[in-house]
Amino acid sequence: MKKFKEKCRKNSSSWILITFLTFSLFMLFFQAVSNAKAESELRVGWLASEMLSTPQCNDAWQYESMGCMFWQLIYDQPWHYGPPPEYAYNLRAITGYETIDNKKFRFFIREGMTFHNNKPVTAKDFAFTYEYLPVSNPIWAYNSSTIVPGSAVVIDEHTVDFELKVVLSPKYPPFDWLPILPQHLWKRYKYDMEKYENSKAIGSGPYMLDSFKAGEYVSFKNFEKYWEKKPRVDKTVFKTYGTTDALGMALKRGEIDMVGYGGVGPMSAKLLEKADNVKLIYSPGISLQWLSFNMFPEGSLKDLNVRKAIVHAIDKERIVQMVYHGQAVLHDSFIYPELANYNPNLPQYKYNTDISNRLLDDGGYTDTDGDGFRNNPESGKNLDFKFLVPSSDTEEVKMASLIREQMKKIGIGIKINVVDVDTYYDLLYWPQNPVWDISFVSEEPGPYASWIWEFSKSWNDKNSIGWNCSYYDNPEFDKLLDAFNSEVDLEKAKILSHKMQEIIAHDLPYYIICRPNAIDPVRTDKLEGYVAYMGGVSSWINPFTYFNVHPK
Repeated sequence: MKKFKEKCRKNSSSWILITFLTFSLFMLFFQAVSNAKAESELRVGWLASEMLSTPQCNDAWQYESMGCMFWQLIYDQPWHYGPPPEYAYNLRAITGYETIDNKKFRFFIREGMTFHNNKPVTAKDFAFTYEYLPVSNPIWAYNSSTIVPGSAVVIDEHTVDFELKVVLSPKYPPFDWLPILPQHLWKRYKYDMEKYENSKAIGSGPYMLDSFKAGEYVSFKNFEKYWEKKPRVDKTVFKTYGTTDALGMALKRGEIDMVGYGGVGPMSAKLLEKADNVKLIYSPGISLQWLSFNMFPEGSLKDLNVRKAIVHAIDKERIVQMVYHGQAVLHDSFIYPELANYNPNLPQYKYNTDISNRLLDDGGYTDTDGDGFRNNPESGKNLDFKFLVPSSDTEEVKMASLIREQMKKIGIGIKINVVDVDTYYDLLYWPQNPVWDISFVSEEPGPYASWIWEFSKSWNDKNSIGWNCSYYDNPEFDKLLDAFNSEVDLEKAKILSHKMQEIIAHDLPYYIICRPNAIDPVRTDKLEGYVAYMGGVSSWINPFTYFNVHPK
């Protein structure tokens, strides 16, 4: 009996040990599974046409929506725009700066920053970027980022001096839109940075490149050693879809959490407003829609009264209702009305076809051949204009059709030419090409809109950077722009801005139509913390959703 009890005690001890070990292994397995499940992810949907073809530093970083967001996640900037409504500057990679004349600057680099390959970020990287990136590719050569060659001087590991080519307004520091590149990787390519493959995309920003498959997806993981708090999700993935309908279905199914840039149009938003776990975030728009009149050819559009007749015949209210379903506001300037420099007293061109017909009659533009269209009094040619429209923008295609119908009421013909987006941009910035007379333009001036005036700088001005797409020439405007760009007194700069707005509204090289609202559908079942600026939750001035969104 004694032996039997001892045996039972031994067996009992063995079972207890086995049970304990089994339970421990189970808990370890459960913990591993829990940890694996705990990895959070922000999934962002893009159209396939927006997908980057390469991580190289090329024009896509400046002009394409995914490119704008790609580099802002991976690379640091000296500063960002802060939240609305002030949009004051928010220092990032610098902790401060000094200047005595708004031309010569000293930047103080944030200490403790490292690149993704653990190399320290120093003043040498700043100096290298400032000296060579705008030279390597002129798309980075703004007034706020173009320095006197050789003026970038490293004072110590965290201090750099430089001199801009022009005096800068004191409202914001220099280099508002420039990635900090690691010198040790890019220096061999300093005169042609597009040649660097950049396959690992080493930066110092809050995200690291995880994987990149051209045409399909880009995956990012958060940078554990980021100087600020790291992003609140473990991964962000950019996924591509063929159509806007496919994007909408992906949101409904929960395959993605948000749309990558600019949100969705009003029709798509209507289809999503009742979807489970989807919330629509409405924000003031960042994009402006305007017409560009090509004044290069010797023809009717050189006549200001013809341009006035055209804009008086455009029913902007109807465009907002028919094209944007009320989700846009009428506008008249490159400057948003909530900004200090906006001029509220600009010439207005109210919809009135009687005014249009009187202007044309007084100019001698009558229908001399009885075909229903007016004729130029000198050449005898019909007032028949070629309208350039990008196929990628369905709203602009609809607007062009509406404007064509409205022009018939005043005896003007419109031939719509819808082209792919690459062809569109090639033609838009080459007004000497006679294939278009009127075109839509959509741009995003942002809170610091000084750069947008380059669209109006005279075509023949030696300092023009080539954005003038109307062949507009006005030396008086150029003088005002030069004075504005170098004015350090903000009140005086405001007066100059008002005058520039008046000139463009009077001369009509461009005609601002509206400012579409930003509508962002976002999933709310797993994540929260989406950050909205003008332009929505993801734009060139707002990468903060990617830093702040987090699991519920």
